[in-house]
Amino acid sequence: MPVGVVRTLEDLARIGRQRTVSDRSVHLRQDEVTADLLLDTVSADRVSLDRVSIDGTLTVRSCHINELVVDHVEADALLVVNSRIGRLTIRNASMGCEVTIIDTSLDFLALHSCATARLERLRVEELVQINALRGSVQISNTRVSSLVVRSQATGGRLGRPRFVARGLRAREDITFDDLWLSTLDLDEVETPELALQRVRLDEPLRANGLRCSETVRVNGLVIPSGDSTISNSTVRGPVEVSNLGLCESARSEQNDPTARLAFHNTDVMSLRSESQDSSVISLYSSSVTGTLGLPAGSSRYSLDESSSVGDMELAGQVFRNGRQITLFLERSFTEVTAVALESVRSALVRRNRNREVDELYYLARQREATALPPLRRAIGRGILGGILGWGVRARNPARVLAVGVFLTGVVLHLAGAVREPSRGLLDVTAAGKSFVLALALWLNVGTGMPSELKTAGWSALAVSLTAAGMLFTTLIVGIVIRKLVR
Repeated sequence: MPVGVVRTLEDLARIGRQRTVSDRSVHLRQDEVTADLLLDTVSADRVSLDRVSIDGTLTVRSCHINELVVDHVEADALLVVNSRIGRLTIRNASMGCEVTIIDTSLDFLALHSCATARLERLRVEELVQINALRGSVQISNTRVSSLVVRSQATGGRLGRPRFVARGLRAREDITFDDLWLSTLDLDEVETPELALQRVRLDEPLRANGLRCSETVRVNGLVIPSGDSTISNSTVRGPVEVSNLGLCESARSEQNDPTARLAFHNTDVMSLRSESQDSSVISLYSSSVTGTLGLPAGSSRYSLDESSSVGDMELAGQVFRNGRQITLFLERSFTEVTAVALESVRSALVRRNRNREVDELYYLARQREATALPPLRRAIGRGILGGILGWGVRARNPARVLAVGVFLTGVVLHLAGAVREPSRGLLDVTAAGKSFVLALALWLNVGTGMPSELKTAGWSALAVSLTAAGMLFTTLIVGIVIRKLVR
């Protein structure tokens, strides 16, 4: 029957077979409306439209309804605007029927198997539940208690659905579970908890301006090639990424089948990653204010020079030499950078593992020197690092001192400085005297030079060796005392 504007429950009841109103409730079932249906300023406890066919648009405007159920309704579009509804349930809207809810206050909202949905400027006191997506969903400038988007979406002539959220605020949590989406785009979303579980995307994830006061959990996210990004965001709790994977089409096209999730200009309290497939979590101009968890499986981290890490989980790792440090860094990071070294070093400082801190410092300075021009690189790596040990390795100057003493003793013995002409090179006593003299010169013991060596040349040599010896002994003693007092 043709219908104009419905303003009372009695008018609505007369549309269908019910005819009369019972307990301020109307239930239309398997009725046909051959025109647009507009509910305007209707007040009711419960309105149910079940398998109703409408030749046009179903509009609910400025209504106050405690419970509104729209189930298997065929219409060109469904519009709810400027209304107050307690529980709104829309199920199995016909293909091509766009569901639009604007400027409405609700207690509970459930959308099940709807083709396309647009939610704008809503206030939902409890849960928003969206199940069995068949079309795209767009949410903007909306406040909810919780949002759950669940169940696998199937492909068809409309393709995979898109989910776009702009200016979404949740008091409790936002969950995406068991979905296959074309696009997941989150912009200026605020929630205590965000969970992405068993979500597959045809396009890289985009999240900008994300604000989470508690946790972000990503479990079973399958993404295409290219960086999925979380940018300009803040997470005051832990970020947990597990089972991050690359979709099959990207695996076949890429030589490096690595799934990549990047944080740009983002601060998180802690970060942990675990994936069986190859995955990389990258930080660009971002910081982990708390602990960076040790990556598990085939997952690794990537840090740029503008990123920082407050602490890093070491999981009982012990570093006895630079090689063990390098192996640990290569397992945890895509490349051994100064930021990666500093992250491990700061973690060791927190745990007062000073010997390993010195080893990290030495390794970091050696790698920094590698990037210098040739002359400065030679001075840095060869002299300051190789010879002086950057002031933290006592064995480097000690080794140089021992070699210097030995070579000086050999030269003195071969030159016959303290060897009588009648004695040969194989004379053990003469060789011993040469090495004792060399040791005295380097260590400035003060035994004096033999009378036959008191020439200007030998005196200059003695002064040079003594000065070098004082440098090395002072450095060695300083390093050892520094280690002891710590």
